[in-house]
Amino acid sequence: MFKQTSEATEALQHRLSMYQQLSAAYPLEYKHLQKQVEILILLERFDEAELLLLQLQNTLINRGLANEAKKAADIRNHINKELLCNQLYSTPFLHLASSTFLEKAFRKHRRIELEEGDYLIRYGAHDTQMFILISGELAVWSRDEEGNKHFEHTMQVGEVVGELAFLDNTPRTADVIVCKKSTLLAIPGDAVLKLFMENPNIEQALQKSATARKVQMALKKNSAMMKLPKDVLRLLAKQGKFIHFNALERIYPCEQAIQTIDLITQGYVRLVGELGDGTSLILNSLKQGTLLGCSAAIPHMERKYTTDIVSMDKTTLIQFPLVFFQKIMATNPRLYQAVLQCAELEQDTLMQTIHTKQVML
Repeated sequence: MFKQTSEATEALQHRLSMYQQLSAAYPLEYKHLQKQVEILILLERFDEAELLLLQLQNTLINRGLANEAKKAADIRNHINKELLCNQLYSTPFLHLASSTFLEKAFRKHRRIELEEGDYLIRYGAHDTQMFILISGELAVWSRDEEGNKHFEHTMQVGEVVGELAFLDNTPRTADVIVCKKSTLLAIPGDAVLKLFMENPNIEQALQKSATARKVQMALKKNSAMMKLPKDVLRLLAKQGKFIHFNALERIYPCEQAIQTIDLITQGYVRLVGELGDGTSLILNSLKQGTLLGCSAAIPHMERKYTTDIVSMDKTTLIQFPLVFFQKIMATNPRLYQAVLQCAELEQDTLMQTIHTKQVML
């Protein structure tokens, strides 16, 4: 779009003011509204131009000027299309799509206008439609096992809403409520699938964003992590990834070098030592919310697993790269204390294993 010089902008604003005064003095003269629209478009004030076009269109229809009203509608549709394209390209994963595809895929897009307090998404609903927030602000509220609501975060303009249910084909995991009057673009599931087929990088970008959001939600539910500042949680969420294990599956073998710090978010694990005669000795049980591998993050402690770590149920871990985790620890005393506490537990387990071996021998 051509950028006006400061002098040209000032002149256009002066003309706009003049036509606004003329419209106030002669409300039946629709051509003054047309001039205002032309100037607003030149000034790239498209939202104002769109509203004025709607007023102009209604005025022309009431006066029986169908052809002129159609021209106003065509201009308004063109502005809507331009605004929509800009909004789509500003969305983190859609900027990778071609303009031709966006025009085809979202030709039947649906704009939604919601007032403060309205629900966009309700917890537990079965719906895979995704949304892009065009204007306004939304609040995300999760629910615990008792059904109590917990505030998660706010969503700003340009963010994608509802992608978790779409990607996982699961019921909605949270309530999404309007904080400020909002406008959203509803994207049908079939259009998103076509987008993924055209450009797999778009799906990967959305999957990465969705994983970070799920990790952040899991961290907020953990007693050790929920006390951390929001910026630290966001950093951890970007680096974390989920990994799943079945019951009685060995997660890490004894003596393996520790390369990640892991948070148990589902299930529980056992620490299993080995005696001199080769028999196994079940030691501590580590439940949901415990960090694994913390001794590697403390300089003076062991950098290897001192026992086998075995999943005793369907277990889910969030893995964080060790080097990254150490950097975050160095900047946050609360995280350091949480890791140190878990590391001391691991160290106690090692001493327990050695002592048990001595007794058994």
